[in-house]
Amino acid sequence: MIVVVNANAVEVDGPTTVAGLLESLGFPERGIAVAMDDAVLPRSSWTTKLFDGARLEVVTAVQGG
Repeated sequence: MIVVVNANAVEVDGPTTVAGLLESLGFPERGIAVAMDDAVLPRSSWTTKLFDGARLEVVTAVQGG
């Protein structure tokens, strides 16, 4: 299946969760926020299974002035 992560198409083999995808793409465990199909996805919902065509936005917290 194909999902879109930060405007890039990513092919996913078999059923996987948001957390599994983030790990496979090398995102850190902390300091990120995820939205799926334009809705913020709380960390407690990262066990949600992905579906073909899902759109995710992953943002990393940046500190500075």
